[in-house]
Amino acid sequence: SAPAMACSLKDELLCSICLSIYQDPVGLGCEHYFCRRCITEHWVRQEPQGTRDCPECRRTFPEPTLAPSLKLANIVERYSAFPLDAILGAQRSPFPCKDHEKVKLFCLTDRAVVCFFCDEPAVHEQHQVTNVDDAFEELQRELKEQLQGLQESERGHTEALQLLKKQLAETKSSAKSLRATIGEAFERLHRLLRERQKAMLEELEADTARTLSDIEHKIQRYSQQLRKVQEGTQILQERLAEADKHVFLAGVASLSERLKGKIHETNLTYEDFPTSKYMGPLQYTIWKSLFQDIHP
Repeated sequence: SAPAMACSLKDELLCSICLSIYQDPVGLGCEHYFCRRCITEHWVRQEPQGTRDCPECRRTFPEPTLAPSLKLANIVERYSAFPLDAILGAQRSPFPCKDHEKVKLFCLTDRAVVCFFCDEPAVHEQHQVTNVDDAFEELQRELKEQLQGLQESERGHTEALQLLKKQLAETKSSAKSLRATIGEAFERLHRLLRERQKAMLEELEADTARTLSDIEHKIQRYSQQLRKVQEGTQILQERLAEADKHVFLAGVASLSERLKGKIHETNLTYEDFPTSKYMGPLQYTIWKSLFQDIHP
């Protein structure tokens, strides 16, 4: 049975001195093997007796040589790396693996098939190694759970996509309706602003025309008055330039008659152009007029 085989194999790997698995196994000429440390300490205890023997067969060696057993060390290393129950429970493959029949073991840690004889034992020393049947069942269960999770995720994503597509259509429809509403609202504002602009420009043109006409009339009147004032100035300068006293005095009598309509006072009255009506808080004025026209 598998447990008996396991015990038998393990017994072959035990040092008869420490009763533990070989550590650095060495062989004597009698084909018995021990841990290097165990046989060395055994001979140290025998030094007072002057003999060195094999603890198994009691054969003595005058000058014994400890030969390391690489093959046994390799078997011990592999035994420590791979679980014995997995090895004994595995089925052998008909295909050779480097002159060995491949033992079908599976390393769950590395997710790979391993060979007891050919793979490096140290690689899997701390790994979870089992036989192929158990690994098959374990991975089947694990992958089914993953599949179930993926299917649930697929359903969730499908529902989410349907909801997003619905929201996409609704958003496009809402945006189209809102664009129309915004366009109508601003078109009405633009129309009111254009009407207000037109009325204000017309009012400005009327104020401008009235102011310019008043100024032009004043320019014409003061130009005429200026010419008469200049004529009076010339008359007085000519009279003052008369050196003959009798002639000067004789002309004084007619001087007042000649200066009639020539003397004018400057009494200009000027009204400022009504710029404040158009400058001022223009936007506030426009807003007030719009506020009266808009009925939200």
